[in-house]
Amino acid sequence: MTTFCRYRGECLVRSLPATLPILFVCEISFLLGHGLIMTLLGVRMSLEGFPSQMAGLLMSSFSFGFVIGSYWLEKRIRAVGHIRVFAACAATLAVTAMLHGLWVNPWAWLVWRVFGGGATAGLLMVMESWVSGESSNDNRGKVLGWYLVCSTLSLAGGQWLLNTADPATMVLFSVAGMLFAMSLVPLSIHRIHGPKAAQELKPQKIKIRELFRRAPVGLVGAFTAGLMVQAFFAMTPYYGQEIGLSTAQTAQFMAITTLVALFAQWGLGRLSDRIDRRKVILAMAAIMAVSGAFISVAARADYLMLLVVASFHTAMLHTLYSLSLAHTNDWLEPEEIVAANGKLMMAYGVGSIVGPFGASIVMHFVGPDGLWFFLGAVALSLALFIGLRLLIRRGKAREAVSQEPFVAMPVLETQHYLNELDPRHEPVQFELDLQGESLTDEDRYPRGRDKLDQAASAG
Repeated sequence: MTTFCRYRGECLVRSLPATLPILFVCEISFLLGHGLIMTLLGVRMSLEGFPSQMAGLLMSSFSFGFVIGSYWLEKRIRAVGHIRVFAACAATLAVTAMLHGLWVNPWAWLVWRVFGGGATAGLLMVMESWVSGESSNDNRGKVLGWYLVCSTLSLAGGQWLLNTADPATMVLFSVAGMLFAMSLVPLSIHRIHGPKAAQELKPQKIKIRELFRRAPVGLVGAFTAGLMVQAFFAMTPYYGQEIGLSTAQTAQFMAITTLVALFAQWGLGRLSDRIDRRKVILAMAAIMAVSGAFISVAARADYLMLLVVASFHTAMLHTLYSLSLAHTNDWLEPEEIVAANGKLMMAYGVGSIVGPFGASIVMHFVGPDGLWFFLGAVALSLALFIGLRLLIRRGKAREAVSQEPFVAMPVLETQHYLNELDPRHEPVQFELDLQGESLTDEDRYPRGRDKLDQAASAG
């Protein structure tokens, strides 16, 4: 049986494009470190007695750095290539991780988190655009499945690492730094090229006003997902310490509630393929609102009950962005998807900046339970918005739309290029050739060049 499983595993790995197994090893090391540092910072801030507002501000600064890095580093990838940007970002993360332990000061940490957010954005862009560039319609579903499993398990595994040492010491910051540094090794010792270019459609712009007119639930859902996911990742470790959970229980809580989303995405996604996605999102928002009100009661009763109720909440929470994306794509033309997904990411990014600080303010006035009151109130607002939209649309004729199959997304803070992995369409890839020179517009858009040639001939 062991031999058979090993043989099947080798066959699955060999069926992937040649560079992706190496990239996935880098991804595992990076996300182990990322999962550890995100949980460790929340625990350490509570141990150091940082006020909840400062804890929220620190995590919002990470999101601010992430948004800035998403756009600045994209240009650097085009200029110098994927591998160089990956190396620079991994090194920056390793340094900032250890600086947190060397200099425990909230204002210094504010600076480290901005740089850490920017570097994290760079690594995710490199990995996701690389995976996108190495995928085709034939293997994109399989590649996305591998990426989803590696991402979720690594992120949860990093949170388990919190149990390996005392979070009040420098040790765990050093472990996170070593994991970030080790993510460089596979790319450094193999002769591999950057992702291949794979272009099919020339993107068309779409204004955010037009996007809201076509799919308001998708745009508002993406913003709400940014608010809630970032608030959860930022403040839950702090919450655990404040209510008296041990370090082991906090790590277990974060890991289990993250892993639940891996299974919830598939079930809720399949359900949304059969009925109106807006109704599924409405039901999810209602469940989050109700569970948010009961989590505080469960926490006072028993840790196991807290874990069960919170898992219901996070199962919905971590699936919200994927369903919002799928609903939006149902109402777009293929050539509009890339531009529209960028607008969704902007909405998510704004929400991710506001969410942690907003949750911390509520926690300051209400206490630790304010985290769940904040998440529940945001979910209730989303449910009311969707309910109002459904009532408005009930009396109006609405154009029939065929829903596309749902595509699960990894449980990360945000996704920049990952939407291009959607197997329902070929991605528009702005990449470099193997020598690191920028591709021309003619190379990027072969179809557009053919149309221009035909028009010139006709003229």
